Amino acid sequence: MSYRVGDTYDAVDQAMRLLRKSMKGMPERYRYMKHYDELRRAVAVLLILLEEAAPWMEETEKAKRATALAKKMMVTAR
Repeated sequence: MSYRVGDTYDAVDQAMRLLRKSMKGMPERYRYMKHYDELRRAVAVLLILLEEAAPWMEETEKAKRATALAKKMMVTAR
């Protein structure tokens, strides 16, 4: 998994853990459980899609060279 996708995955996971922890201490949380469950399902789908997309987002050697060349051109154009 590329580091950016991994960081995003970890941040979303941490946010969901914090949400679950805060929901436990919430009075009358039963009012919000339907929304919470829907959010959990949607986030689970998002995380699966992120995991599946990670190999496609990694930079290839050719992309790295093109990026380096573009950066050089930007510096010399200034």
